[in-house]
Amino acid sequence: MVEVFYRYRVHPQQASAFEHAFGSNGPFANLFKSHPGYRRTRLFRHRAEEDIYLSIDVWESKSDWDAFRAAHAERYAQLDRELHLLYLEEHLLGFFEGDEEYREPFEASV
Repeated sequence: MVEVFYRYRVHPQQASAFEHAFGSNGPFANLFKSHPGYRRTRLFRHRAEEDIYLSIDVWESKSDWDAFRAAHAERYAQLDRELHLLYLEEHLLGFFEGDEEYREPFEASV
C-alpha cells in the first residue's frame, strides 16, 4: 500500500465545502474510484488549527497512483482548478508505504 499525504490550509468560510469536495465522497475520490488500484480517501481536520486539513489517499501501489494520474491528467487538472478557491495552501507531504491498510479498532472486553 502507498498513502499520498496532502496538507491544506483552508479558507475559513469554505470549510464545509472543502470537506465535501475533498472527502471520501467528493469529486476527487469519485474520480479516483475509476481506477482499480485506488482504495480510499480519509480527511482529517487539525484540532488546534481548524483551518488545517490532512488528506490521505490510499492506493495499492505508487505505480497505480502514477497510472491513474497519467490516464486522468486532464480531468484531475480541471478539478484542481475548479476547487482551488476552497483552500489557501496545498502541500504534497509525500508518499508513505506500508504493508497493509488500517485495521478497524477493536474494543477489549473486560
